[in-house]
Amino acid sequence: MATCSIIAVLAVFALDSELKMSRTIEKFSTKVDFPVYCTGFTPSGDILLGGGGGSGNTGVKNKLALFKLKIPEKTIEKLTETILSGEEDRPTCIAFHNEENIFSCGINSSEEKIIIGENNNCRIFKYSNEKIELVKTIQTMTSTNVDDYQKVTAFSQDGKLLATGGTDSKLTVLNYPSLRVAFPPVNFNKQEIYDLDFDPTGNQLLVVSVNTLKILSTKKGECFHEIEKPVFRKSSRCQFRACRTFIVKWDAVTFERISTKVIGKRRITAFTISDNGKFLGFGASDHSIGICDSQTLKVLLHVPKVHGFPPTTIAFSHDSTLFVSGSADNTVHILQLPENFNPGIFQLVLILIGILIAFIAVFYQFNLIE
Repeated sequence: MATCSIIAVLAVFALDSELKMSRTIEKFSTKVDFPVYCTGFTPSGDILLGGGGGSGNTGVKNKLALFKLKIPEKTIEKLTETILSGEEDRPTCIAFHNEENIFSCGINSSEEKIIIGENNNCRIFKYSNEKIELVKTIQTMTSTNVDDYQKVTAFSQDGKLLATGGTDSKLTVLNYPSLRVAFPPVNFNKQEIYDLDFDPTGNQLLVVSVNTLKILSTKKGECFHEIEKPVFRKSSRCQFRACRTFIVKWDAVTFERISTKVIGKRRITAFTISDNGKFLGFGASDHSIGICDSQTLKVLLHVPKVHGFPPTTIAFSHDSTLFVSGSADNTVHILQLPENFNPGIFQLVLILIGILIAFIAVFYQFNLIE
């Protein structure tokens, strides 16, 4: 994932973004047999979905399933899947290694194990078109609260580091493939960790919690820049969280705030950035999804009521041409993005109509004066 100094916290959908839906964009939804809580694209372009009913006798199996996209047929074909233990939790986050056919996944152990402090929450899986198999497990969470879980995970671009963070407010960075701790875990003072990402060199790690954005050195874990409790419009205190009503962009070098953009009334439930750094994707509590320009923060695309429940996970393909979203209602939605987002003809027609109405109004006014 491209590292960018962009923090999401928002959502209003401008009229022109709605109008762009008049262009032909390939999109379709499909059903799977489990609630979807995490997703990601493999380097070859297949989609991995993770989810399920969680721990306990819910009757819904916990799964990791690999699918091949069939855009012309508007469907996805299951290549393989692995059924996980019903005593453990569902998968909650996924990160792919860039060079090996492996991925990291957050899965809580059983509640009995968590209570006694034995939670092998970080799992490493190997995958192919024929099989998904568990390779290694490691514990990065020591909380005995059964409600805590690993929320995010990411590999550095060179694949030598793996970071995890969760609701227990603890950041852990591991060396890969040894899975030895790179530096002592960093505590975020009881603040849930919402997101994290490495810079392209792997020397820096950006971590976002409720009130704090930190940029750490991956050598020793030292924090060399921090933004705390951001203020919007000089008076409104905000949180770094996908739940408010705006996106803020900072310069990653000077850490100066570049721009702030309100994009909606509904809270954001999922947020991501494309690998090429051009697009920001979001899912909202009104069951919609959208895409913004990362430079202007303008909403380029808004698709309403894509899912029956709010989106739980979203992802761009590595070539930034596809956008997938999943939800707890067992649905997956795929968008094939256009080559560009130039204004559609319908938008231009409405602009011309507006100009015509204005001209008629002025003409009528002058006739009244005469």
